[in-house]
Amino acid sequence: MEYREAVSFLIEHFPQYQKIGIGGYKPYPARMLSLADWLGNPQEKYPCIHIAGTNGKGSVSHMLAAIMQSAGLRTGLYTSPHLTDFRERIRVNGKMIPQEEVVDFMERFSRQRMEKLRDELPSFFDMTTAMAFNHFAREKTDIAVIETGLGGRLDSTNILTPTSVILSVITNIGLDHCDQLGDTLAEIASEKAGIIKPGVPVVMGEYDPESFPVIAPRAGQLHAPLFRAFDRPDQAYSLEGDTLYQQKNLKTALCAVDVLKAINPDLSSWLTPEAVSRGLEHFESATGLHGRWEHLSRQPMVIADTGHNAHGMKYLKEQLSRETYRRLFFVFGVVQGKDLRSIIPLLPRDAYYFFTRAQIPRALPASELAARCREAGLEGEEVSGVADAFQKACAAASPQDLILVGGSTFTVADLLENFFCREKN
Repeated sequence: MEYREAVSFLIEHFPQYQKIGIGGYKPYPARMLSLADWLGNPQEKYPCIHIAGTNGKGSVSHMLAAIMQSAGLRTGLYTSPHLTDFRERIRVNGKMIPQEEVVDFMERFSRQRMEKLRDELPSFFDMTTAMAFNHFAREKTDIAVIETGLGGRLDSTNILTPTSVILSVITNIGLDHCDQLGDTLAEIASEKAGIIKPGVPVVMGEYDPESFPVIAPRAGQLHAPLFRAFDRPDQAYSLEGDTLYQQKNLKTALCAVDVLKAINPDLSSWLTPEAVSRGLEHFESATGLHGRWEHLSRQPMVIADTGHNAHGMKYLKEQLSRETYRRLFFVFGVVQGKDLRSIIPLLPRDAYYFFTRAQIPRALPASELAARCREAGLEGEEVSGVADAFQKACAAASPQDLILVGGSTFTVADLLENFFCREKN
């Protein structure tokens, strides 16, 4: 089995929520616990920082991983989804899991487990989570930063226990994935709070009057000390990819570092001010973070952003106000199930839109997206795919214009796959 065959086998045989929606969502307990047990429970062999949240959890994960790496700790990082290479999800000290290890894992599973499980196969996310846990154990990581996939309480990563989790982090709560997590901020907060472990400190990144009264009592019931990053004063750091929305993520990451130093004297000696500064200054390049207000080209300026809900679009709109351009062109595609009623009012009114769809089954048809946006007075045209939409935007734009690509992780992924070379390691 070659690497491409292994990834194709994984995608074809194990349901993937990110691609097909609810059909790929399997709450964790039985399948994930069985999978971890088969591997010898590798997730218990190193300390973990467990991170959940509607937005910002990826950036905070990358910030913390970069700081740990900068401090000299062998650091595992598990995030999702990937943009152009499946291996982006699983890294140690910024280096992606080797292709050979992905192949070995899939061959081993197909030989030993596939036939026995039949209709009880794990989900795609179960498999990738198990692969990550196993890789970090094989690499003898000093610490691992683990980002949840969807929610928290029933997420595959939540097989982590208080024996391995040294810190939980909840970045913020917003309305997203409501079909799985609930229709209110309080309901979603309850799901995210499911990662809080008995006696394990938890950092809350942002305050919301509807969700905080859910999370704080949960921490209290479990005797988990709660730290409020949103109460911290602003601190000046040279931050790679500095944007308005990264400032709140920065507060969360810095609060997490302070808590780690306070509860673990050994970590305190590693996490020096110099290590923190070095890590943050290069956190995107050190850990391979892409798609967060990423500048891809100039003349015209091309920016990609994976923000995909109202919370993310609010920050995107604020960030746009800091850019200088003559005209704005927006290559815009979303997935089905997004709350367009809350997203569309936050979209820039001065843009010309290329309404499109990414190459996944779950993408919303361009015609439907265009109709909804035109009802709100937005101007633009339908284009069948992201690649064609981007080419049309480039043809229309002058060197003084700005082309923004976003609305979904998969819209950005299609752009990067077709036009911009990504790392190969």
